[in-house]
Amino acid sequence: MDALSRIQREEAVLVVVDVQDVLMKKMNQGVAENVIRNIRTLLTFAQKMAIPVLITEQYPKGLGQTVSEIKMELESILPIEKVSFSCCGVETFNEKLNQTGRKQVILTGIETHVCVLQTADDLIQTGHEVHGVADAICSRRKLDWEIGLRWMEKKGAMISTTEIIAFQLLKEAGTEEFRVLSKLLK
Repeated sequence: MDALSRIQREEAVLVVVDVQDVLMKKMNQGVAENVIRNIRTLLTFAQKMAIPVLITEQYPKGLGQTVSEIKMELESILPIEKVSFSCCGVETFNEKLNQTGRKQVILTGIETHVCVLQTADDLIQTGHEVHGVADAICSRRKLDWEIGLRWMEKKGAMISTTEIIAFQLLKEAGTEEFRVLSKLLK
């Protein structure tokens, strides 16, 4: 697959990495609020468009569960627990990803320079097309966020935004789906 392909709903899977209570409290509050809002928007799009969603939690005993603002959007999706930094270090994650049969990964979560970056790298190495959503990914420090995104891009990920992903999924205006979902972007 061409690393510069547009997101196609039939090929996409949304991955939310480690957006947990303890970790989010360490982020800049304004940045954290924006990231949570953008992930919630992407979750709504995914659910309305039948795009599979995978959620992970890094060592939840110590870092807490997925934040409540995101958890309430999940319906019946259970987080995949992990201790490896890369989501791909967990067989359950790999199995669930492979079961989707999809090759385009919309990647969100924290922290950019650790778990998100290592996941992106592993996904690219296994033939997935990774779209890192810059405004739905964060780190405690801005420099780590910036360098993490650059590193992802150098490895072959497409760096994107919530709106870019949303409008690529919608494809056109004038539909009922557009009228309903575009309101989330205002």
